[in-house]
Amino acid sequence: MVERLAVHWGADVSLARRAAWLHDITKEMPYEEQLQLIDEHGIILTGTQRSKKIIHAFSGSVLAWRKFDEPEEVCGAIRWHTTARRGMTLLEKIIWLADLTEEGRDFSGVSKIRDLAFKSLTDALIMGFDTTLSVLISRGSEIDANMIEARNFEIAGKLKGTEDEKNRFKQ
Repeated sequence: MVERLAVHWGADVSLARRAAWLHDITKEMPYEEQLQLIDEHGIILTGTQRSKKIIHAFSGSVLAWRKFDEPEEVCGAIRWHTTARRGMTLLEKIIWLADLTEEGRDFSGVSKIRDLAFKSLTDALIMGFDTTLSVLISRGSEIDANMIEARNFEIAGKLKGTEDEKNRFKQ
């Protein structure tokens, strides 16, 4: 999925592939080791970002940079693949969507998000955010503010009537 999205939207396929390979690199690392890795690099996390479901995105971005000397574009895509953020780059959007819709995911609406990702990244992201937020709310889970800000940013851009997405990313 990630390679197809990268080609479709004109992103660097090599960077997309590397971000996809590395995005969960620390997911199985003990929690305390992830915290130490993050603390060693002076990254300050919010309470929700310290959760076991999210922290691997931040520790993974540090490890990708430290161990594999990955560029900031790849590290950013890894860092934001769980929570998203306001003003995501094209690569960050592709990795977020590819992770949400990867093969094996079978939640209600996933096939629609997969299809939409090739028509409108904005619409696919909004639908992905809405689906994720609904699940988190139904579970009574905390929600990272970055996802809400990312959703609002994408909606605001859509409401402003932004130009064709493919042309926007070629600038």
